[in-house]
Amino acid sequence: MAIRGFRTKIAFNVALLLLLSAVITDILVVLVLQGLLVRTRLEQDAHLMERVGRLVMPAVNLPSGSPDSKFSMIPEDILSRDMFPAIAVFDRERNLLYERGDQDYPLSTLEMAAGNTLQTGRASRENIGVAWAVFWWSAPAALVTVPIESGGRISGVIVAVVPLSPVYAKMRQYNKPVFYYILLNSIILTIAGLYRIFRIYLHPIDRIVRQADDYGLNDDLFITFRREDNELNRLSSALNRMLKRIAEDQQKLKENLISLEKANEELKAAQNDIVRAEKMASVGRLAAGIAHEIGNPIGIVLGYLELIRQPDLDPEELSDFTGRAEIEIQRINTIIRQLLDLARPKESKSQQTSVHAVLEDIVSVMGMQPMMSDIRIDLCLEAEQEHLWANAEQLRQVFLNLLLNAGDAITDEQHERKGNIEIKTWNEPPDTSKRSASLVIRFEDNGKGIPADQIESVFDPFYTTKAPGKGTGLGLAVSYMVIEEMGGGITVDSRPREGTRFTIMLPMGSPSTGSKDPAQKLSEDVSGVDR
Repeated sequence: MAIRGFRTKIAFNVALLLLLSAVITDILVVLVLQGLLVRTRLEQDAHLMERVGRLVMPAVNLPSGSPDSKFSMIPEDILSRDMFPAIAVFDRERNLLYERGDQDYPLSTLEMAAGNTLQTGRASRENIGVAWAVFWWSAPAALVTVPIESGGRISGVIVAVVPLSPVYAKMRQYNKPVFYYILLNSIILTIAGLYRIFRIYLHPIDRIVRQADDYGLNDDLFITFRREDNELNRLSSALNRMLKRIAEDQQKLKENLISLEKANEELKAAQNDIVRAEKMASVGRLAAGIAHEIGNPIGIVLGYLELIRQPDLDPEELSDFTGRAEIEIQRINTIIRQLLDLARPKESKSQQTSVHAVLEDIVSVMGMQPMMSDIRIDLCLEAEQEHLWANAEQLRQVFLNLLLNAGDAITDEQHERKGNIEIKTWNEPPDTSKRSASLVIRFEDNGKGIPADQIESVFDPFYTTKAPGKGTGLGLAVSYMVIEEMGGGITVDSRPREGTRFTIMLPMGSPSTGSKDPAQKLSEDVSGVDR
């Protein structure tokens, strides 16, 4: 369809150009011919006037007869009004010897031209008026003045008005068939030119387009050309080289995609190892605190066992001691089970997760830590929509890291006021910058804070302000990585000796709205190219 439209445009423009060139050529030829015919007509009439003057002047100088009678010797058709609408003859003294005037050409005009010629001794021609000629405006008549010589000197002058309209009328008469010839020639030349253009250029281009449409990325045969296609063979060669480069680049792209997918898998594995290592470090810190916490109920159970061994116990006391020991054992079992659940590696899988349930579970575990004995943890769960499509274990890891950091900051501060950690949730409505509503989780403590010159580095891997052995420097880096992977964000705001605030924003959405893995997206793009 595009080639057909291209052919129509070429045909129209070729025909238009040929027609315009022929018309312009005809106009130029007519204008040149018009000037040539006018000049020839004026020269012929000037010679005729000179011969008439030579015949008349001797007769005029005879003493007998009137001047008009002398011109009776000239045939009427020579001095007819059609040939000379106005004519006058003057002698050397500017005496009028003969005059035949016209209302459009007064005698004064003729006399003035005669006087100029008697002074200069040269013939002259002067255009009179303006009228439409053949293709442009031109003079309808010319005033011709010819000196009459006798005996080697000027004896008089003859002045006449020569009409040029008959020349224009005759040219207009013959110009009509010329236009027919121009139209015919334009049609013939257009057909011949289009045939040559289509044969030399458009047919090869059409063939290249068909081959390009039929070409597949796995084809070995590229675009062909003929020797007679002249410059188009260069175009065909360029297209072949381009298609070859496309095929090579596609192969490289596939190889790079495979390499990228492999690197992405290795990166995910390394990421999981980092998260697991940080998780185990956090669990180790919890275990160190819980070991002390377990010591108290174990001592109580041992005491009850000693009492149970007494032979003089009555059944009521025995039942009471046994129940108390069982309660302490259940307490120990609960602590160990929570610690194992936190440390046990689980399958990394996203699902509908209750953020509030995860927060409550983490707070209950941290409440058993000795480091939290003097710290109050306030839960302000105000979010109405708190279920997310997320990985519960990863969220648990993030919240645990933030609580441990808050506890360390409060313990290191050693201020007189009681330590406090506030965990608050709420929903943010959607706006133009977010695709959906968000769940905001904020951890705020009244610890020692973070110096202003270090706050930009808190999410860097292995960066820590804790003493050696108290942290790996990966907790916040892992938390940042996990939140980013979920499509959210985490920010920090802190003032030295006033406290720190971590704010997490997670999108409320289904799994279909989650972001795609880069390697997966690139694979889909390349598959689209193959199709």
